[in-house]
Amino acid sequence: MQYINAKRLFLNNSCCSMLIFFLSITLCNAQTIQRKKHFGKNKGHLKMYLYSPVDAKQNMPLVVVLHGCLQCAGSVSKQTGWNKLADEHGFYVLYPQQRRLNNPEKCFRWYKRKHVKKNKGENSSIKNMIDFTKVNFEIDSSKVFITGLSAGAAMAVVMMANYPSTFNAGAIYAGAPYKSGYGMILSMMAMVGWRLKTPQKWGDLVRSSNKGYEGDYPKMIVYQGDNDKIVNKINGLELVEQWTNLHKVSLQPIETIPMFLNNSDIERNEYGDSINNSQVVFYKVKNLGHALLVNPGECQTEGGRTGFFAKDKNYNSTLWAAYDFGLIPTPSITGEKSVKKQSENVSFSVPFSDSSTYKWSFPEGCTIIKDNFNSVIVKWGNVSGLVNVIEYDGLNCEKQYKSLMVNVIE
Repeated sequence: MQYINAKRLFLNNSCCSMLIFFLSITLCNAQTIQRKKHFGKNKGHLKMYLYSPVDAKQNMPLVVVLHGCLQCAGSVSKQTGWNKLADEHGFYVLYPQQRRLNNPEKCFRWYKRKHVKKNKGENSSIKNMIDFTKVNFEIDSSKVFITGLSAGAAMAVVMMANYPSTFNAGAIYAGAPYKSGYGMILSMMAMVGWRLKTPQKWGDLVRSSNKGYEGDYPKMIVYQGDNDKIVNKINGLELVEQWTNLHKVSLQPIETIPMFLNNSDIERNEYGDSINNSQVVFYKVKNLGHALLVNPGECQTEGGRTGFFAKDKNYNSTLWAAYDFGLIPTPSITGEKSVKKQSENVSFSVPFSDSSTYKWSFPEGCTIIKDNFNSVIVKWGNVSGLVNVIEYDGLNCEKQYKSLMVNVIE
């Protein structure tokens, strides 16, 4: 999400620059997405690409994907794996693309006032692409989502802030709060984590662009690596502060899962209202730099490709963004969320498939009394902890279910 001279931040020598250039030419010429040249007013002078699922129908959802610097529509479509999910679950994917004439490193210009101001510049162009797609492909207007990496993440936040009624939810990878900086100095200060505000002031920046708006704001999903040298991890915290304020929910998580899916590098925090409606989700990721989390492979739940700005963390973040969006039903474990110490006959289950095997895991001190493959009966121990299960199908492909936090009560 660099402001100027991204090569100085990402690349160490001219050889790497040439490699990136030729790689981007190859991936940007991907044939799976189609260019749409006439989508309405194009104040930001962007390009539009669209992916139509294999079995396209009426009233399908739409996902908008914004690439990072040095990327393009073709490369980000390959790295994220959104097209694969679109074919499997039925939705369109829109890929706005920056032009080199606008920015040599192909960064969306989240740092320039004329492209951030509502109905101006690049954010206006992206909005017109969305409206064009709705009209010409009969999109379900109640199911529109947006996601982005780096500069694309920052521009995705701009879109959610400027057009809150357009989107259900957004997933932000290494992004920054709305209006975190204009111009070289302030934008660089934002990237290194020096632009700090109270939640109220962050929220007011969004509300000032939507005077008179009384509707809901989109659900916000934030991914932030703790080793990001381009976008300091503080930006993830500031973004959470901004959107919890907009949703009028506490900064105290309603649920924290320290080892999400038994992955020691991922902590999942969920923020919501008094009846546990989730409004903001924050994934803190250890040992991750400026990159997406991918899990390459051919199995249904695998996806994405490694490369610049994409790291194999045995975690398909595109798939889990789709779950968090509500675009795809989340695989969930059925069972008690609160138990007493040494409780007997505590049961947990997931849907049954006769070709699958199931591997369950529980906190220390729990004992499995009866194992019926997709369901188990447990004697609980003395401490709170996570229940996890992995389903292996006939091809030995894994399906992970959302970790269930079980709390011990007195």
